[in-house]
Amino acid sequence: MPIIAQEATLTDFPAADAAAVQLPQPFALHGRIGRVRYLAYSFGAMLALLLVAIVLGALLGAMGAGPAVAAGMMQVLVGTLMVAANLIIARRRLHDMGKPGWWGVLLLVPLLNIVVTLWLALGKGDAGPNAFGAPPSPNSRGAIALACIGPGLFVVTVLYSAVDAYKTFGERTRAANSRVF
Repeated sequence: MPIIAQEATLTDFPAADAAAVQLPQPFALHGRIGRVRYLAYSFGAMLALLLVAIVLGALLGAMGAGPAVAAGMMQVLVGTLMVAANLIIARRRLHDMGKPGWWGVLLLVPLLNIVVTLWLALGKGDAGPNAFGAPPSPNSRGAIALACIGPGLFVVTVLYSAVDAYKTFGERTRAANSRVF
């Protein structure tokens, strides 16, 4: 008995059955992002705001603003932009985890923000579509590289600080032991 294939077009499948994914949109307010893009977008926002701070500092210096005034203005502006960017990125990450975006307000609570950030960075998102849309598309090499640079720099900075502190402690200990009482 011969097997006969039936004709079908992609429009015959319901949207839920299709392997639809959400294309990357770094500046979108809605949608879902996975762990890698959460880290990459967070690090990218930090770099962009660092550039804004440098330009703003140069402009304020050229305008003759004193160092205290310039530093205060930069802290307010860049700090506000960083909080807004982090809340938007966290909202999209929470949507990937099937949670409401307002949970991002937990990032504003001291000490709890550390736990929430680790949860957002390490927690698994929903595998398929959820109430907030299709799952994010697979990560590009650029997103993976950017996501690795941020935590990598953090680890290197902590290790450098620890080695420097240990070195300073050793020098002070040797200096104290060499004194004659």
